[in-house]
Amino acid sequence: MTTSDERYPADHIVLDGLDALKVYFDPMRQKIIHQMIKQPKTVQQIAEILDVPFTRLYYHINLLEKHNIIHVVETRAMSGAVEEKYYQVAAYQFIVPRNMLSFSHPEHEASLNVFLSAMLGETADDIRHSVQTGRIDMERETPDPDSLLLRRGLIRMSREKISDFHGELLDLIKRYQSEPYTDDDSYYGLTIAVYPSAFLDNNSDDSK
Repeated sequence: MTTSDERYPADHIVLDGLDALKVYFDPMRQKIIHQMIKQPKTVQQIAEILDVPFTRLYYHINLLEKHNIIHVVETRAMSGAVEEKYYQVAAYQFIVPRNMLSFSHPEHEASLNVFLSAMLGETADDIRHSVQTGRIDMERETPDPDSLLLRRGLIRMSREKISDFHGELLDLIKRYQSEPYTDDDSYYGLTIAVYPSAFLDNNSDDSK
């Protein structure tokens, strides 16, 4: 058995380039990545959890490893010359550089489109699928755990207040993420967007 010096994930890694963003935000690869956060797993173990043929995963695994999103942390010898590799995420957080999400360069515009598609498009797909499979009960209202909490609107604040709002919101998320969980706990999707909006520009009589 051999082990890697990179046994434990780093706190964060910056995703470098458009190709890395495309690899990371692919829906199937997101499912694969999630299985490697708590402990290393083999391709066979991940295939069993996701209920897909293990041969289907090698293409995704190779891309994730190529872009330093996952890495081999342990290799175990099996019968003959066969080795069993255990993979784990390279970091707990993968950060998209802010300068890649702009219109200052054609590649950056493409990066923004990939980012928004993953954040918002995949969220919409996940909600539709969860409603279709009965995980979300549209007859129930929040705060029922089986309900859908979804809001879109505008809120008017000073720069100081919105900065405080950002901080309190992030602290709340971190607090719940850091709490221990059991195998009986359910997964809940979380997508947050807070941003300066141009929605009412040239469309409102409100000049205040």
